[in-house]
Amino acid sequence: MAPRSTPARFPSRRLGVAAALACGVLLTACGGGGGDTPPPPPTVKPLSESDATADSANASATGNDTASSMDSVVDTTTALAQVAAQSSAASTSGRAHALSATPASAITNLSVDCAGGGTATLSITGGTLAAEANGQLDAGEHFTVTYAQCTGRAGWTQLNGSVEMDVTAADQSTTPTTLAVSLTVTGLAVSTPHGSATLDGTATVSRSIVTADGTTTTTSHVTVPSATLATAYNARSATFTLSDLDATRTLTSVAGVTTASQYSGSHTLSGTADGRTFSYAVSTTGNANYDATGTLASGAWTVVRPDATIATTVADGTVVITVDDGNDGSIDHTWTFPTSQLFAAAG
Repeated sequence: MAPRSTPARFPSRRLGVAAALACGVLLTACGGGGGDTPPPPPTVKPLSESDATADSANASATGNDTASSMDSVVDTTTALAQVAAQSSAASTSGRAHALSATPASAITNLSVDCAGGGTATLSITGGTLAAEANGQLDAGEHFTVTYAQCTGRAGWTQLNGSVEMDVTAADQSTTPTTLAVSLTVTGLAVSTPHGSATLDGTATVSRSIVTADGTTTTTSHVTVPSATLATAYNARSATFTLSDLDATRTLTSVAGVTTASQYSGSHTLSGTADGRTFSYAVSTTGNANYDATGTLASGAWTVVRPDATIATTVADGTVVITVDDGNDGSIDHTWTFPTSQLFAAAG
């Protein structure tokens, strides 16, 4: 009797292993198996109220302070030219002496008392001798000014430092009168409602001036390609780099005394303040309105950081700040507090 054969089991075992491998391949091809699961999105760190308030305050202060400082340079230098025209160096006899001696500038390194206090040293070149001493800014003229605690008029910003100013266009015969200048400021220290700031950089200012019923309205378009600001706001030191400022500033005055101003525009800001390093874009929504002392009264602006968007509204002594963490379009925080808290956060 032939021995009974035992069925071979190895082929079936091989088939099972093959089936398992095939299943694994299919799972992998279809995105299964868990090994290729995409990582979760990075966690966005919420922006704190103190950081949001500081960014909002610095964004507002640096834009308006820079534009108003450039405006002050133009106003103060115009006033100095008027005083210089009345000085002995720019008198009729002085001009006659200059004409007979050499075709030098009518006004060179002239020390001038500033109307609101302090002094300035002024030189004017680029125009005719008569035009340089006519007490106004004329196209083609170049002004070199060094300010020493100089205030153009009572209530105007005090200036220290050096300025080179080229008059690119001027028309005093039309209404409104118009003026355009380019500026280079070096170590220009200015006083502001927040403290003080020292600016280095370049700018252009184009303005129109209308006077009606005793009120003068000066509208200035200010551009600053790049400037550095070393500030002492609220007794804190900070260093900012401001670039691509494009702003319009409107100043209302009566008898030379400022009654109110408005600011609108955009810029980018980076730097270090109060132990924090930052970089963001700033833009106003409509006008920010300032009282006669230069203190913010109302307005709205937005700060866009890489990780958050901060929207600020000021009205009736109250600040409302909203924050969109992650810039995904949703509001994650809303804070409301007095304007004094916003002002104290600058720097």
